[in-house]
Amino acid sequence: MDNLISQALNKAHMGIMIVDRHLKIVVWNAWLERFTGKNVEEVVGLNLLEICPRFKSNMYLNILQNALYHGQSRFCSSALHKAFILPNEGEDEQLFRQNMHVEPLYHEDRSYALIQITDMTNTNTRVYKLKNLIKELETEYAKIKISEKISKHLSLHDPLTGLPNRLAYNDRLAWAISNAKRNHNKLAVMFVDADGFKQVNDTYGHHVGDQVLLEMAKRLSETIPSADTVARLGGDEFIILSHLKDDHDAEVIAKRLEAAFSTHFKIAGNYINLSMSIGISLFPKHGQEPSELLRHADGAMYKIKKNGKNGYGIYEPENA
Repeated sequence: MDNLISQALNKAHMGIMIVDRHLKIVVWNAWLERFTGKNVEEVVGLNLLEICPRFKSNMYLNILQNALYHGQSRFCSSALHKAFILPNEGEDEQLFRQNMHVEPLYHEDRSYALIQITDMTNTNTRVYKLKNLIKELETEYAKIKISEKISKHLSLHDPLTGLPNRLAYNDRLAWAISNAKRNHNKLAVMFVDADGFKQVNDTYGHHVGDQVLLEMAKRLSETIPSADTVARLGGDEFIILSHLKDDHDAEVIAKRLEAAFSTHFKIAGNYINLSMSIGISLFPKHGQEPSELLRHADGAMYKIKKNGKNGYGIYEPENA
């Protein structure tokens, strides 16, 4: 039977030792032999503190004393204590992680302490790697979300002025019309085109032209009410979505836009004068769908261009 017990102890995948009240080692299994390089003949009968100096700590001495004299069990986690039994010389002890379970044993009126050491190194390494992987994935996910946000912003905004682009404007117009239908509100679509902008590019170059477009976007945005939308469709074409109390409000806004462009642009030391041609269509008077309102506003703007530029006009049906 003793041989069978000895075989079982040596087959165990953990370190198992037993010490008496004097902390002399009584049992030292094969796992401990492999891990420490100290065979059973060397250590049995020696004091535990000589073989495993970590146990000189008051914390671990108290745990052993409580098991030997007070019958108390204690579990110590690798997460807090790291390693209890040092490995072969030459190996980095900081790499090892062990759980320890100390329990009292009794034989022939004598008390002993059973010390079980479980190697958690691989488990802790995997957990550490998993935590790092999760952290890396979270970081990568955050980068992706930022990238998606940037991509979405770029897809919906003009790269030069930062204003909403045609796609974003169409979405806002469709939403505004749907909302206006429910609440019986009025809207205006205002097609705005700079008069003579091509000459600015030809005379001063595209760099100055871009600065003019930025200033145009700024003046348009500052002139319309904050609840309204100004977008750049491309080139020197801008479009405004305005919420109205009545149809007359569209003319008020158009006159404000004319006034905003009555003063010259000072760009790179150059004084540049630009006027605006503005075409206006009204919801629900001139259409119920976005495409209708855009088409009619565009037509009204080209009519202003044809008739001498520099002004505004409200769409007039041909059969009116």
